[in-house]
Amino acid sequence: MEIETPLMENNNFQSLFKNNNYIAFVLFYLVMLIQSFLFTSFGTFFPHNAFLLSKLVNLLIIFYVIYGIIIQITARKLIYISVILLIVLLTFWKLRIFSPYIKLLLLSIAVPATIHSGKKVVGIFALALLTTMSITTALSLLGYLPQSGTTSKSIFSNYQETVYFLGFSHPNAFGTFLSMIFASCMFLFYKKHRWIMFMIAPVVFATNVAIGAGTAAVSTLFVFIISVMTVKFYKITYLLPVCLATFALWLSYYNNSAFGMILNEKIASRPNVWNAYTSQYPIKLISDPIYVNTDGYSGILGNGVLDGSYIYVLIFWGLMALILYIIIFITLIKFSIDTKNKVLFAISVMIIVSAFPESHMIMFYENVFLLFIGFYQYPMVERNKYLQS
Repeated sequence: MEIETPLMENNNFQSLFKNNNYIAFVLFYLVMLIQSFLFTSFGTFFPHNAFLLSKLVNLLIIFYVIYGIIIQITARKLIYISVILLIVLLTFWKLRIFSPYIKLLLLSIAVPATIHSGKKVVGIFALALLTTMSITTALSLLGYLPQSGTTSKSIFSNYQETVYFLGFSHPNAFGTFLSMIFASCMFLFYKKHRWIMFMIAPVVFATNVAIGAGTAAVSTLFVFIISVMTVKFYKITYLLPVCLATFALWLSYYNNSAFGMILNEKIASRPNVWNAYTSQYPIKLISDPIYVNTDGYSGILGNGVLDGSYIYVLIFWGLMALILYIIIFITLIKFSIDTKNKVLFAISVMIIVSAFPESHMIMFYENVFLLFIGFYQYPMVERNKYLQS
Protein backbone atom coordinates (compact mmCIF):
# COMPACT_ATOMS: atom_id res chain seq x y z
CA MET A 1 0.00 0.00 0.00
CA GLU A 2 1.40 3.39 -1.02
CA ILE A 3 1.31 6.19 1.56
CA GLU A 4 1.14 9.86 0.66
CA THR A 5 2.83 12.11 3.25
CA PRO A 6 2.03 15.86 3.06
CA LEU A 7 5.06 18.07 3.59
CA MET A 8 3.33 21.40 3.12
CA GLU A 9 -0.36 22.01 3.43
CA ASN A 10 -2.47 25.11 3.82
CA ASN A 11 -6.17 24.33 3.71
CA ASN A 12 -7.26 27.83 2.76
CA PHE A 13 -4.60 28.06 0.06
CA GLN A 14 -5.46 24.67 -1.42
CA SER A 15 -9.16 25.40 -1.25
CA LEU A 16 -8.62 28.59 -3.22
CA PHE A 17 -6.92 26.74 -6.05
CA LYS A 18 -9.38 23.85 -5.91
CA ASN A 19 -12.31 26.20 -6.31
CA ASN A 20 -10.62 27.95 -9.19
CA ASN A 21 -9.32 24.99 -11.19
CA TYR A 22 -10.68 26.65 -14.32
CA ILE A 23 -7.36 28.53 -14.22
CA ALA A 24 -5.59 25.26 -14.95
CA PHE A 25 -8.07 24.45 -17.72
CA VAL A 26 -7.46 27.80 -19.41
CA LEU A 27 -3.68 27.57 -19.04
CA PHE A 28 -3.57 24.06 -20.45
CA TYR A 29 -5.93 24.94 -23.29
CA LEU A 30 -3.87 28.00 -24.27
CA VAL A 31 -0.59 26.07 -24.18
CA MET A 32 -1.96 23.29 -26.38
CA LEU A 33 -3.73 25.70 -28.72
CA ILE A 34 -0.71 27.96 -29.30
CA GLN A 35 1.80 25.11 -29.54
CA SER A 36 -0.33 23.13 -32.00
CA PHE A 37 -1.00 26.27 -34.05
CA LEU A 38 2.75 26.89 -34.31
CA PHE A 39 3.04 23.41 -35.85
CA THR A 40 1.04 24.57 -38.89
CA SER A 41 2.47 26.64 -41.77
CA PHE A 42 1.69 29.83 -39.83
CA GLY A 43 5.33 30.23 -38.76
CA THR A 44 6.54 30.06 -42.36
CA PHE A 45 4.39 32.95 -43.53
CA PHE A 46 4.21 34.99 -40.31
CA PRO A 47 7.61 34.39 -38.67
CA HIS A 48 7.54 37.45 -36.40
CA ASN A 49 4.10 36.59 -35.04
CA ALA A 50 5.14 32.97 -34.61
CA PHE A 51 8.24 34.09 -32.69
CA LEU A 52 6.10 36.13 -30.29
CA LEU A 53 3.67 33.24 -29.83
CA SER A 54 6.54 30.85 -29.09
CA LYS A 55 7.80 33.20 -26.37
CA LEU A 56 4.29 33.49 -24.96
CA VAL A 57 3.76 29.73 -24.79
CA ASN A 58 7.14 29.29 -23.05
CA LEU A 59 6.13 31.82 -20.40
CA LEU A 60 2.74 30.16 -19.99
CA ILE A 61 4.39 26.77 -19.44
CA ILE A 62 6.80 28.15 -16.85
CA PHE A 63 3.97 29.90 -15.00
CA TYR A 64 1.81 26.78 -15.22
CA VAL A 65 4.58 24.59 -13.75
CA ILE A 66 5.05 26.98 -10.82
CA TYR A 67 1.28 27.03 -10.31
CA GLY A 68 1.17 23.23 -10.34
CA ILE A 69 4.02 22.86 -7.87
CA ILE A 70 2.75 25.24 -5.19
CA ILE A 71 -0.76 23.76 -4.92
CA GLN A 72 0.45 20.96 -2.67
CA ILE A 73 3.78 19.37 -1.92
CA THR A 74 3.88 15.71 -0.91
CA ALA A 75 6.80 13.32 -0.56
CA ARG A 76 5.87 11.44 -3.72
CA LYS A 77 5.28 14.61 -5.72
CA LEU A 78 8.55 16.11 -4.49
CA ILE A 79 10.49 13.08 -5.69
CA TYR A 80 8.81 13.21 -9.11
CA ILE A 81 9.39 16.96 -9.47
CA SER A 82 13.04 16.66 -8.40
CA VAL A 83 13.80 13.92 -10.94
CA ILE A 84 12.02 15.71 -13.80
CA LEU A 85 13.57 19.11 -13.07
CA LEU A 86 17.04 17.55 -12.85
CA ILE A 87 16.59 16.00 -16.30
CA VAL A 88 15.21 19.29 -17.65
CA LEU A 89 18.11 21.33 -16.28
CA LEU A 90 20.76 18.91 -17.56
CA THR A 91 19.17 18.80 -21.01
CA PHE A 92 18.69 22.55 -21.27
CA TRP A 93 22.24 23.20 -20.05
CA LYS A 94 23.57 20.99 -22.86
CA LEU A 95 21.22 21.91 -25.71
CA ARG A 96 20.22 25.49 -24.81
CA ILE A 97 16.84 24.88 -26.45
CA PHE A 98 13.38 24.91 -24.86
CA SER A 99 12.48 21.85 -26.92
CA PRO A 100 9.16 19.94 -27.10
CA TYR A 101 10.87 17.27 -25.01
CA ILE A 102 11.57 19.72 -22.18
CA LYS A 103 8.06 21.17 -22.45
CA LEU A 104 6.61 17.67 -22.23
CA LEU A 105 8.52 16.97 -19.03
CA LEU A 106 7.47 20.27 -17.46
CA LEU A 107 3.82 19.80 -18.40
CA SER A 108 3.91 16.28 -16.96
CA ILE A 109 4.40 18.05 -13.61
CA ALA A 110 1.82 20.79 -14.06
CA VAL A 111 -1.11 19.10 -15.83
CA PRO A 112 -1.74 16.06 -13.57
CA ALA A 113 -1.09 18.26 -10.50
CA THR A 114 -3.86 20.68 -11.43
CA ILE A 115 -6.32 18.59 -13.49
CA HIS A 116 -7.18 15.46 -11.55
CA SER A 117 -8.93 13.72 -14.41
CA GLY A 118 -7.52 11.89 -17.40
CA LYS A 119 -10.72 12.53 -19.33
CA LYS A 120 -10.63 16.27 -18.68
CA VAL A 121 -7.00 16.42 -19.81
CA VAL A 122 -7.86 14.58 -23.03
CA GLY A 123 -11.01 16.65 -23.55
CA ILE A 124 -9.16 19.97 -23.30
CA PHE A 125 -6.50 18.66 -25.67
CA ALA A 126 -9.12 17.58 -28.23
CA LEU A 127 -10.83 20.99 -28.01
CA ALA A 128 -7.49 22.76 -28.55
CA LEU A 129 -6.68 20.63 -31.62
CA LEU A 130 -10.15 21.19 -33.03
CA THR A 131 -9.73 24.93 -32.56
CA THR A 132 -6.34 24.86 -34.28
CA MET A 133 -7.71 22.90 -37.23
CA SER A 134 -10.65 25.30 -37.56
CA ILE A 135 -8.51 28.45 -37.41
CA THR A 136 -5.86 27.07 -39.77
CA THR A 137 -8.41 25.85 -42.32
CA ALA A 138 -10.23 29.19 -42.18
CA LEU A 139 -6.97 31.13 -42.71
CA SER A 140 -6.13 28.96 -45.71
CA LEU A 141 -9.57 29.42 -47.25
CA LEU A 142 -9.26 33.18 -46.73
CA GLY A 143 -5.89 33.17 -48.50
CA TYR A 144 -3.62 33.93 -45.54
CA LEU A 145 -2.16 30.42 -45.54
CA PRO A 146 -1.69 28.11 -48.57
CA GLN A 147 -4.37 25.57 -49.41
CA SER A 148 -1.96 23.48 -51.52
CA GLY A 149 1.49 23.48 -53.12
CA THR A 150 4.93 21.99 -52.49
CA THR A 151 8.39 23.26 -51.59
CA SER A 152 11.85 21.75 -51.20
CA LYS A 153 15.09 23.18 -49.84
CA SER A 154 17.44 21.22 -52.08
CA ILE A 155 17.61 21.36 -55.87
CA PHE A 156 19.26 17.95 -55.89
CA SER A 157 16.34 16.11 -54.32
CA ASN A 158 12.94 15.16 -55.68
CA TYR A 159 11.72 14.88 -52.10
CA GLN A 160 9.13 17.57 -51.32
CA GLU A 161 9.39 18.10 -47.57
CA THR A 162 6.46 20.53 -47.55
CA VAL A 163 3.16 19.59 -49.16
CA TYR A 164 0.69 22.24 -48.08
CA PHE A 165 -2.83 21.19 -47.23
CA LEU A 166 -5.42 23.64 -45.87
CA GLY A 167 -2.80 25.64 -44.03
CA PHE A 168 -0.85 22.65 -42.72
CA SER A 169 2.65 21.86 -43.96
CA HIS A 170 1.72 18.31 -44.94
CA PRO A 171 -1.46 16.20 -45.26
CA ASN A 172 -0.01 13.88 -42.61
CA ALA A 173 0.03 16.77 -40.12
CA PHE A 174 -3.65 17.47 -40.79
CA GLY A 175 -4.38 13.75 -40.68
CA THR A 176 -2.52 13.27 -37.40
CA PHE A 177 -4.55 16.03 -35.75
CA LEU A 178 -7.75 14.45 -37.06
CA SER A 179 -6.71 10.97 -35.92
CA MET A 180 -5.75 12.17 -32.44
CA ILE A 181 -9.09 13.94 -32.07
CA PHE A 182 -10.71 10.63 -33.01
CA ALA A 183 -8.51 8.74 -30.51
CA SER A 184 -9.44 11.29 -27.85
CA CYS A 185 -13.15 10.82 -28.60
CA MET A 186 -12.70 7.05 -28.36
CA PHE A 187 -11.10 7.51 -24.94
CA LEU A 188 -13.88 9.86 -23.81
CA PHE A 189 -17.02 8.39 -25.33
CA TYR A 190 -16.52 4.80 -26.49
CA LYS A 191 -18.09 3.11 -23.46
CA LYS A 192 -21.29 5.18 -23.50
CA HIS A 193 -21.56 6.03 -27.20
CA ARG A 194 -20.10 3.03 -28.94
CA TRP A 195 -22.34 3.15 -32.00
CA ILE A 196 -21.58 6.82 -32.62
CA MET A 197 -17.87 5.97 -32.64
CA PHE A 198 -18.64 3.07 -35.02
CA MET A 199 -20.05 5.62 -37.46
CA ILE A 200 -17.29 8.20 -37.01
CA ALA A 201 -14.36 5.79 -37.43
CA PRO A 202 -14.86 5.00 -41.16
CA VAL A 203 -15.38 8.72 -41.91
CA VAL A 204 -12.06 9.66 -40.27
CA PHE A 205 -10.30 6.73 -41.95
CA ALA A 206 -11.69 7.59 -45.39
CA THR A 207 -10.80 11.28 -44.97
CA ASN A 208 -7.19 10.45 -44.13
CA VAL A 209 -6.94 8.06 -47.09
CA ALA A 210 -8.45 10.66 -49.43
CA ILE A 211 -5.97 13.39 -48.45
CA GLY A 212 -2.95 11.06 -48.60
CA ALA A 213 -2.34 10.81 -44.84
CA GLY A 214 -1.59 7.09 -44.89
CA THR A 215 0.01 6.77 -41.47
CA ALA A 216 -2.83 8.69 -39.84
CA ALA A 217 -5.37 6.45 -41.59
CA VAL A 218 -3.64 3.31 -40.32
CA SER A 219 -3.48 4.79 -36.82
CA THR A 220 -7.22 5.43 -36.85
CA LEU A 221 -7.90 1.89 -37.98
CA PHE A 222 -5.49 0.52 -35.40
CA VAL A 223 -7.19 2.25 -32.46
CA PHE A 224 -10.67 1.28 -33.60
CA ILE A 225 -9.96 -2.38 -34.36
CA ILE A 226 -8.09 -3.08 -31.11
CA SER A 227 -10.80 -1.29 -29.12
CA VAL A 228 -13.65 -3.36 -30.57
CA MET A 229 -11.81 -6.67 -30.58
CA THR A 230 -11.95 -9.12 -27.70
CA VAL A 231 -8.35 -8.70 -26.67
CA LYS A 232 -6.48 -9.58 -23.52
CA PHE A 233 -4.03 -7.21 -21.87
CA TYR A 234 -0.71 -8.96 -22.27
CA LYS A 235 2.16 -7.61 -20.18
CA ILE A 236 4.53 -8.80 -22.90
CA THR A 237 3.41 -5.62 -24.70
CA TYR A 238 5.77 -3.81 -22.33
CA LEU A 239 8.61 -5.04 -24.57
CA LEU A 240 7.15 -3.49 -27.73
CA PRO A 241 8.79 -0.01 -27.50
CA VAL A 242 12.14 -1.55 -26.57
CA CYS A 243 11.98 -3.93 -29.53
CA LEU A 244 10.96 -1.21 -32.01
CA ALA A 245 13.61 1.24 -30.77
CA THR A 246 16.29 -1.46 -31.04
CA PHE A 247 15.05 -2.47 -34.49
CA ALA A 248 15.08 1.15 -35.72
CA LEU A 249 18.65 1.60 -34.47
CA TRP A 250 19.73 -1.66 -36.13
CA LEU A 251 18.16 -0.54 -39.42
CA SER A 252 20.00 2.76 -39.23
CA TYR A 253 23.32 0.90 -39.32
CA TYR A 254 22.30 -1.96 -41.63
CA ASN A 255 20.15 -0.02 -44.08
CA ASN A 256 21.96 -1.61 -47.02
CA SER A 257 21.38 -5.18 -45.86
CA ALA A 258 18.93 -7.29 -47.84
CA PHE A 259 16.22 -6.77 -45.25
CA GLY A 260 17.07 -3.08 -44.90
CA MET A 261 16.73 -2.53 -48.64
CA ILE A 262 13.31 -4.19 -48.62
CA LEU A 263 12.15 -1.91 -45.81
CA ASN A 264 13.59 1.11 -47.59
CA GLU A 265 11.11 0.47 -50.37
CA LYS A 266 8.21 -0.12 -47.98
CA ILE A 267 8.67 2.86 -45.63
CA ALA A 268 9.87 5.63 -47.95
CA SER A 269 13.65 5.22 -47.50
CA ARG A 270 13.52 5.94 -43.77
CA PRO A 271 16.38 3.50 -42.93
CA ASN A 272 18.61 5.41 -45.39
CA VAL A 273 17.68 8.71 -43.73
CA TRP A 274 18.32 7.22 -40.28
CA ASN A 275 21.72 6.00 -41.45
CA ALA A 276 22.58 9.49 -42.70
CA TYR A 277 22.02 10.82 -39.20
CA THR A 278 23.55 8.04 -37.09
CA SER A 279 26.66 7.99 -39.29
CA GLN A 280 27.21 11.76 -38.92
CA TYR A 281 26.14 12.40 -35.34
CA PRO A 282 27.49 10.30 -32.46
CA ILE A 283 24.96 9.02 -29.97
CA LYS A 284 25.38 10.62 -26.55
CA LEU A 285 23.57 10.51 -23.22
CA ILE A 286 22.43 14.07 -23.95
CA SER A 287 22.96 15.20 -27.53
CA ASP A 288 24.95 18.21 -28.62
CA PRO A 289 23.02 20.80 -30.65
CA ILE A 290 22.40 19.34 -34.11
CA TYR A 291 22.91 21.57 -37.13
CA VAL A 292 21.71 19.67 -40.17
CA ASN A 293 23.55 20.24 -43.42
CA THR A 294 21.09 20.05 -46.31
CA ASP A 295 23.32 21.43 -49.07
CA GLY A 296 23.70 19.29 -52.15
CA TYR A 297 24.57 15.62 -52.37
CA SER A 298 26.61 15.66 -49.17
CA GLY A 299 23.59 16.75 -47.18
CA ILE A 300 21.10 14.69 -45.24
CA LEU A 301 18.59 12.79 -47.36
CA GLY A 302 15.11 14.22 -47.29
CA ASN A 303 16.37 17.78 -46.78
CA GLY A 304 16.83 17.27 -43.06
CA VAL A 305 13.40 15.81 -42.40
CA LEU A 306 13.85 12.99 -39.89
CA ASP A 307 10.77 10.77 -39.68
CA GLY A 308 10.86 8.06 -37.05
CA SER A 309 10.46 8.92 -33.38
CA TYR A 310 13.00 6.51 -31.92
CA ILE A 311 15.87 7.78 -34.07
CA TYR A 312 14.67 11.40 -33.88
CA VAL A 313 14.76 11.38 -30.07
CA LEU A 314 18.12 9.60 -30.01
CA ILE A 315 19.79 12.04 -32.41
CA PHE A 316 18.28 15.36 -31.35
CA TRP A 317 17.89 14.83 -27.59
CA GLY A 318 20.04 11.83 -26.67
CA LEU A 319 19.97 8.37 -25.12
CA MET A 320 18.51 9.65 -21.84
CA ALA A 321 15.53 11.08 -23.73
CA LEU A 322 15.00 7.83 -25.64
CA ILE A 323 15.02 5.83 -22.41
CA LEU A 324 12.53 8.26 -20.88
CA TYR A 325 10.20 8.04 -23.89
CA ILE A 326 10.33 4.24 -23.72
CA ILE A 327 9.42 4.48 -20.02
CA ILE A 328 6.49 6.76 -20.94
CA PHE A 329 5.29 4.30 -23.59
CA ILE A 330 5.54 1.38 -21.14
CA THR A 331 3.72 3.46 -18.51
CA LEU A 332 0.79 3.99 -20.88
CA ILE A 333 0.53 0.23 -21.36
CA LYS A 334 0.71 -0.26 -17.58
CA PHE A 335 -1.99 2.33 -16.89
CA SER A 336 -4.30 0.70 -19.44
CA ILE A 337 -3.78 -2.69 -17.75
CA ASP A 338 -4.19 -1.27 -14.23
CA THR A 339 -7.46 0.45 -15.16
CA LYS A 340 -8.63 -2.33 -17.53
CA ASN A 341 -9.15 0.32 -20.20
CA LYS A 342 -9.12 -1.38 -23.61
CA VAL A 343 -9.31 1.92 -25.51
CA LEU A 344 -6.28 3.31 -23.68
CA PHE A 345 -4.49 0.04 -24.43
CA ALA A 346 -5.34 0.42 -28.13
CA ILE A 347 -4.15 4.04 -28.15
CA SER A 348 -0.94 3.05 -26.35
CA VAL A 349 -0.10 0.33 -28.87
CA MET A 350 -0.95 2.68 -31.75
CA ILE A 351 1.39 5.36 -30.32
CA ILE A 352 4.26 2.90 -29.90
CA VAL A 353 3.88 1.41 -33.38
CA SER A 354 3.29 4.78 -35.12
CA ALA A 355 6.42 6.12 -33.47
CA PHE A 356 8.49 3.73 -35.58
CA PRO A 357 7.93 5.44 -38.98
CA GLU A 358 6.73 8.89 -37.83
CA SER A 359 7.82 11.61 -35.42
CA HIS A 360 4.37 12.98 -34.56
CA MET A 361 3.72 10.74 -31.55
CA ILE A 362 6.60 12.15 -29.47
CA MET A 363 5.24 15.69 -29.58
CA PHE A 364 3.01 16.55 -26.62
CA TYR A 365 0.91 18.95 -28.69
CA GLU A 366 -0.04 16.07 -31.00
CA ASN A 367 -0.17 13.34 -28.37
CA VAL A 368 -1.55 14.38 -24.97
CA PHE A 369 -1.40 10.83 -23.63
CA LEU A 370 2.34 11.30 -23.07
CA LEU A 371 1.44 13.59 -20.16
CA PHE A 372 -0.19 10.69 -18.29
CA ILE A 373 3.27 9.79 -16.95
CA GLY A 374 2.74 12.72 -14.55
CA PHE A 375 -0.01 10.84 -12.72
CA TYR A 376 2.82 8.94 -11.04
CA GLN A 377 2.76 11.90 -8.66
CA TYR A 378 -0.07 10.03 -6.96
CA PRO A 379 -0.28 6.60 -5.26
CA MET A 380 -1.85 3.77 -7.24
CA VAL A 381 -5.41 3.91 -5.89
CA GLU A 382 -5.62 7.68 -6.32
CA ARG A 383 -3.87 7.53 -9.69
CA ASN A 384 -6.26 4.93 -11.11
CA LYS A 385 -9.21 6.97 -9.87
CA TYR A 386 -7.94 10.07 -11.70
CA LEU A 387 -7.17 8.14 -14.88
CA GLN A 388 -10.73 6.82 -15.01
CA SER A 389 -12.52 10.04 -14.05
